[in-house]
Amino acid sequence: MKIRHAKEDELKDIKNIWNYCFNDGESFVEYYFKDKYKRHNTIVVEDEGEVVSSLQLNQYKINLNNKIYNTSYVVGVSTLPQVRGRGYMKNIMKFMLKELYRKNQLVSILMPIDYRLYRKYGYEHCYDQIEYNINIEDLSSYKINGKLYKANRYNINELVDISKDFLKDVNGNVERDDKFYQSLLEEIKSENGHIYIHENDGSEGYIIYFLDGETMFVREIYYKNMDSLKSMLKFIYNHNTQCKKVKISAPINDKIKFVLDNPRTCDIKIKPFMMGRIINLKAYLESLTIKSNIEGSLNILVKDNYIENNNGVFKIQIKNNRLFVEKVNEKHTVSFNINTLTQLAFSYIDIDEAILLNDLKISKRDISLLNYIFKKRNNYINEYV
Repeated sequence: MKIRHAKEDELKDIKNIWNYCFNDGESFVEYYFKDKYKRHNTIVVEDEGEVVSSLQLNQYKINLNNKIYNTSYVVGVSTLPQVRGRGYMKNIMKFMLKELYRKNQLVSILMPIDYRLYRKYGYEHCYDQIEYNINIEDLSSYKINGKLYKANRYNINELVDISKDFLKDVNGNVERDDKFYQSLLEEIKSENGHIYIHENDGSEGYIIYFLDGETMFVREIYYKNMDSLKSMLKFIYNHNTQCKKVKISAPINDKIKFVLDNPRTCDIKIKPFMMGRIINLKAYLESLTIKSNIEGSLNILVKDNYIENNNGVFKIQIKNNRLFVEKVNEKHTVSFNINTLTQLAFSYIDIDEAILLNDLKISKRDISLLNYIFKKRNNYINEYV
């Protein structure tokens, strides 16, 4: 077994593994390997001269706690059936984590097919979404103010502007620029989806959706104001001769639930969406800004089974609105595994929840200091590849 980066002439082999393991349409696969795939971001397992397992590290910038981090989004983790059960996934994940640390990336994200597969590698649940399942007829009372029109590559600036306004109150989201939306337009097209912009007093919102039999799936509905939201809900209703139901994915702090005529007829649930992981704990903590003049220190024992540099006792000092972190050979007063620290670092949970979930015993002094470092926020991300 040999684990390495992909070679130039192995694209066909990697694509064949993808096609075998994932149920994606031909058009989407062609889009992905033309637009997203990069050989130097692909790790493979070679067995007896044959590529039998692979994963990709798609590069994004995410806005986490008001700082921008280069991050690898782990996708396409796949192994051919004849070699499953030989531990190839464990080895390729170990190689990948060391690679990310070597590249000085501080955090990583991953959309799991099964959370149990990735928790052991230090990835942990960090993002949820609201999922609405609504009868189309329940959206009949709204009206469209202004107009809706199909977006194209000449509308990139409008899409960027709408997303910046809509995403300003969420945490952990991908930085969306012109290049991002150029790619997204191609992705949606490859899956026979649609993007429409709502315009009234300027461009005020957009909707991305797919028609699947009698159900419309709304992947995104971004809006600057409630008038734009209601106009796009009416736009959804206008498909009532084609669709009976609509499924809408939205951030946890979304406002759709407040404008529904009868929420009792709508199925609203929380949908787990994305995992995260701290790659370089020391560097990540030292990148944070503390919004307080508080000073103090504490020693935390960290357990990370796959990145040795994250293992051990870390002295964390708060001084001059910053954290100063060093490994020490001292006793600790607080102990976390990398999974819990990841949830704290991504602001998915707060200290009280970490204590409850892990049955920890922490002094009031240390709780107070940790509360200055880790704050819970509304996380949202909606990237699929």
